[in-house]
Amino acid sequence: MMLALQALIIALITWFAATACPMWLRWSVYFGAPLVAGLVNGLLLGNLGYGLSVGSTVMMAYIGMVAIGGSLPSDYALAGYLGVAMTMLAGTDPSVGLTIAVPLGLLGLLSFNVKMSLNSIWIHRADRYAAEGNSRGVIIMNLFASQIFPFVTYAIPSFLCIFFGASTLETLLSIVPQQVISILSLAGHLIPALGLAMLMGVLYKASLVPFFAVGFVLSSYLGLGTMPVAIIGAAAGILHLIYTSGDTSVLENLSFDEIPEDRGEKCDTSKKLSKKTLRRSWFAWQCWGQICYNYERMMGLGFCHCMIPVLEELYGGDKEAIAAGLKRHLAYFNTENTWGSIIPGITAAMEEERANGAAIDDDMENNLKTALMGPMAGIGDSVTQSLVKVVLLSIAIGLASQGSALGPILLVVLFSIYALGVGYFCYFSGYRFGKNAVTKLLSGGLVKQLTEGLGAMGMMVIGCLVATVIPIKCPLTFTLATGVIEMQTILDTILPKFLPLVAFLLTYVAIRKGVKPTIVIAVMFVVAIALSLTGVLL
Repeated sequence: MMLALQALIIALITWFAATACPMWLRWSVYFGAPLVAGLVNGLLLGNLGYGLSVGSTVMMAYIGMVAIGGSLPSDYALAGYLGVAMTMLAGTDPSVGLTIAVPLGLLGLLSFNVKMSLNSIWIHRADRYAAEGNSRGVIIMNLFASQIFPFVTYAIPSFLCIFFGASTLETLLSIVPQQVISILSLAGHLIPALGLAMLMGVLYKASLVPFFAVGFVLSSYLGLGTMPVAIIGAAAGILHLIYTSGDTSVLENLSFDEIPEDRGEKCDTSKKLSKKTLRRSWFAWQCWGQICYNYERMMGLGFCHCMIPVLEELYGGDKEAIAAGLKRHLAYFNTENTWGSIIPGITAAMEEERANGAAIDDDMENNLKTALMGPMAGIGDSVTQSLVKVVLLSIAIGLASQGSALGPILLVVLFSIYALGVGYFCYFSGYRFGKNAVTKLLSGGLVKQLTEGLGAMGMMVIGCLVATVIPIKCPLTFTLATGVIEMQTILDTILPKFLPLVAFLLTYVAIRKGVKPTIVIAVMFVVAIALSLTGVLL
């Protein structure tokens, strides 16, 4: 009975994390990440320390994963919640958990693709509601109907895997020879090098390499953990930003206290959107903009949802005007949800001007959305996924690997603050400045400077992680007339954490040369078999 209850709770959380929770948690905060799954499953299964250890270990395989433009190289939620849960229920080593979680993440792509394909059904149903001016029906399609297929493809398989598979997995692991377990464990120790190498590929700039070296030295020689290195990295990033830019006044030109006179065309202003309505629109976008993600129109239904408060306040009981607004906002749309919040903000301003008689038609609105969604996605993916996520995950993994629940908690809290803060700022900047918002927001090279500063901090943290999360050692010893010589001791005199650094650099070179991650993992298993059987590495 207890296993059934645990399986049910974990299955529901897996479904919620994968597709049903607010977008700023699911996509920007990475609530479905194995690291957070370690915290949740550790609490549910009564072993927090074990859960954190498994979660942080599995997370290392995914730290460099970046989902661009709707592509998903693996499924976070299934690798995280299901993989961590099954590892814990089997009672195996955290490093072995990687060999359980990674295949589950790949298989989870099937669930993702089913959701993306079948959710188009609700788009066409929303089209009919839009034609009737039925905004409530559009919202129901976005919030509730969109979860029918994900529930079937995420919750039910997760329940069955845990309820029927955990005991089977435990039995299998108990009869597996110890040598095989050692091989799997060594492979698990090597795989974090892949995640860090992919991460390095995202952040790499020749000018930032010294920061990597500093982070590695601070950790390997002085034993500093992730948090102190991150703090030093933040200071170094600020200094790097100031030194390279020669200008710290980039934000001085960004004043959003007043709406510029040239925001839009001169028109009647009798209809004015209230702050309450704008906040409802922003919050709907931040939470539900991607909940009905699908291959046909991507975030189109979510964008329409966030425009409903705007349309209803501007057009009141005019069903025809509301229907027209719903139909034009159900078009194809796809961008990054934090920095991309500027687009619904601009659209809200254009709807307000249109309601007041400005010469704005459907084509003008749709063309502007289309023109902006690519650039803002590029900025958002670069900053949010490739920098902010990287830095926060790196810090969180370092804390969690030491048994601290503060790691995943900080990840969720800090990323929430970032996602909601940036989203709010961009949305209202878009509204206040209308069609001129993007030029105003990006004036002075803000994004470039931010990227450089965060990149310096991120590289320093990566250097620290190379020294701390790739725990490979050489157990070889040689007996001479003068005594026993330990190979690991010799390597430590050359450079502490020498083997982790070599493993990382070889993996990074392979990734830079275009070797696919799946091939790298296969090679790691071959290396693990050879070096474990010969006793060279453990």
